[in-house]
Amino acid sequence: MFTTSPLKRLRQSSWMEAIPDTIDVPALSDRAGRSVPIERATVDEIEFALVALAKQQSAMYRLTSALGDVLKMARRQGAGGADIAISAAARDLDASR
Repeated sequence: MFTTSPLKRLRQSSWMEAIPDTIDVPALSDRAGRSVPIERATVDEIEFALVALAKQQSAMYRLTSALGDVLKMARRQGAGGADIAISAAARDLDASR
């Protein structure tokens, strides 16, 4: 009789299909950072990986927000296509002062 692995059973749930094969556990104290197969990861290792991912998520949010602001500012100045976005956004900043 064949049995389905716990990981495969979890991935069959639509919201859990993105479970990775490995997680990156950051360096802690005297332990080096490492990749851990998800099927062998401890609860603490998953927690540490989540903390690191949350930091990356925050950084990505700040980046996408800043780029979105540059785009909005440039568009307010009529910029489009091949116009230099940073120059137009700076004009918008100056216009709002």
